[in-house]
Amino acid sequence: MDIIDKKKINCKFINAASSEMYGHIKNNIDLETPKKPLNPYGESKKISFELVKKYREIKKLKTYNLILFNTESFLRNKNFIIPKICKAAINAFKNGKKTTINNMLVSREWNWCDEQCYYILKLIKKTPQDLIISNGKNYSLREMIKFAFDYFNLDYKKFIKVKFNYLTRFEVRNKKSNYLYSFKKNKLRRHDKIFGKKLIIKMIKYYQNEK
Repeated sequence: MDIIDKKKINCKFINAASSEMYGHIKNNIDLETPKKPLNPYGESKKISFELVKKYREIKKLKTYNLILFNTESFLRNKNFIIPKICKAAINAFKNGKKTTINNMLVSREWNWCDEQCYYILKLIKKTPQDLIISNGKNYSLREMIKFAFDYFNLDYKKFIKVKFNYLTRFEVRNKKSNYLYSFKKNKLRRHDKIFGKKLIIKMIKYYQNEK
């Protein structure tokens, strides 16, 4: 941003912020929600968010903060929870293998990457601003696991081992976004096709065809 300012470069600067900037929130997350991150990742995202906003307001740069909620794709590392449970279901079906996870108590808005990118490209055509980008489709991890194992007509309880039946103080049980605000403000509508069960099935089919 310093270089853009000094060189007077006519461009847009996009910052990928995160729902990890927020801690234990009871209500839906919006742009007025206090940022109280619970981990270093969330803290770094908060710092970057504030810097990007500062450069927009003081230096008049065309900067955007995109507050992204969980975004899934085939390219995500398989250690992330959604790829992990999809692979767990495949391994259970093929080899009867069991998988251990920490807990299944959290709920999130699991977004499909292609759809997130589609709306990002639409939103960054608008005035530089802070934006919440999510689909508003909230599912518990337990539901997502069940979708994966139901695909193979398996009972997930026979193949998933859960380490803990509680959350630590650094874990947030539920995250929901006031996603409509950014879209209404910019006179856009959001229609998602891939979420919940469809997202899980799409991931499973991809992994099954992997070489």
